[in-house]
Amino acid sequence: MTREELLSHVAERGGLPGVEAAERVVRAVLEVLGERLSWPVIQALVDDLPSPLAASLRDVTPNQIFNLAELHARVAERTQVRLGLAVEHTGVVCQVLAEALTPGTLHRLREALPEPMSALFTPREPDEPFEHVHVDPHRRTLAEGRSGSYHPVSEARPERAHTHSVLRADNPHEDTKLSSSIGFTQEREQDTLAAGHPGSSRPLSEGEG
Repeated sequence: MTREELLSHVAERGGLPGVEAAERVVRAVLEVLGERLSWPVIQALVDDLPSPLAASLRDVTPNQIFNLAELHARVAERTQVRLGLAVEHTGVVCQVLAEALTPGTLHRLREALPEPMSALFTPREPDEPFEHVHVDPHRRTLAEGRSGSYHPVSEARPERAHTHSVLRADNPHEDTKLSSSIGFTQEREQDTLAAGHPGSSRPLSEGEG
């Protein structure tokens, strides 16, 4: 894979504005990876990568011990982006590198890294669709609904209640609202002060005072 092809893939999949931005991200990721690797593995990468990109690995301080979170943090610092975006960019770069490297070098690279990092170097399947990081601003925002939808979120009616929940009823508190209630149990059974006291057959209004 040539330098232009590699950077074009990174720019497209990472939603970057062009190859120059992609090159800055690729160089940062390579530098941080080089700091985690040993010299023999670094040399294998240098032999596989286009010369301008391989130069990012020549002056690193290798054999440092850090985890995936630190890898992302270092990439974020060197590319001057927020951590979440650095995570996305790192994943894209590692995927494209996995497609660009020879099988032998890819195997050595993955063997040299701990599992969370080595898992990043998984080539994309040939028929696997790629979902861009940046969505279409016209019809694919949270304000207008889920990706691919023309139905705004504000018009959605998600079913969040179980079958017998009061949330499913048009008038969920109909039995107890003063405006629509037919009365509590005592009222329905004519056992209220208005109708008389317990044990009486006459309402108070008919009493003798």
